Parts: sequence; structure tokens; C-alpha cells
Amino acid sequence: MAGGGLRFFESSPKGLLREIKEETDLDVSIIEPFTVYDVIKPNIHMTIITYLCTCDTYDVKLSEEHDAFYWLTLDELMEKDIPKWLKKEFEIAFEKMRDNEDKA
Repeated sequence: MAGGGLRFFESSPKGLLREIKEETDLDVSIIEPFTVYDVIKPNIHMTIITYLCTCDTYDVKLSEEHDAFYWLTLDELMEKDIPKWLKKEFEIAFEKMRDNEDKA
């Protein structure tokens, strides 16, 4: 899950595409916004927007800020030690992606 901040006057979708390109060298297409979260801590308030995306190639070239990446099936993801709420989000995302493929 690539991520990062927006530049001034940059839209969320354009920032997403830029961050993914910078961090993975992938060109992705946005399908639709998926979730919006507010993270509020002392001295910071972040709004996190996640998107469903697709890409034509999976030839990842990581930027220097990363040292590894993983392509996982939903079953493999469920075996990982991540919070239950995040697993549920991925389940919903995978289901939406399958629905989009069925409509195509």
C-alpha cells in the first residue's frame, strides 16, 4: 500500500497516482474511491482516502524509501498478523474488485 502526502493544489487522485509512480514505478488506473478515515492525534489531523486501483503490469521497481513488497492473495493476506478491521477492509475491496471484473 503506497501512500504519502499531497502537494499544495494537488487533488487526491493525482497525488495517489504520483505517489504510486514514485514508490513503485507502476502506472495505475483508479477505479473508484474506497474508504475515508480521519486520524486525529495531538497536533495532527489526517484524512486518509483509499482507492481501488488496477494496473496493466506488475513489474515493481521500489524507490529507496522501501526495501520489500509482497503480492498476496486474499487467503495469504488473512494469514498475516494485521488488525481484524484491516483484514475486513481487504475482504470488501477484493469483493468489489471481483464485482467490477464481472461487470466488464
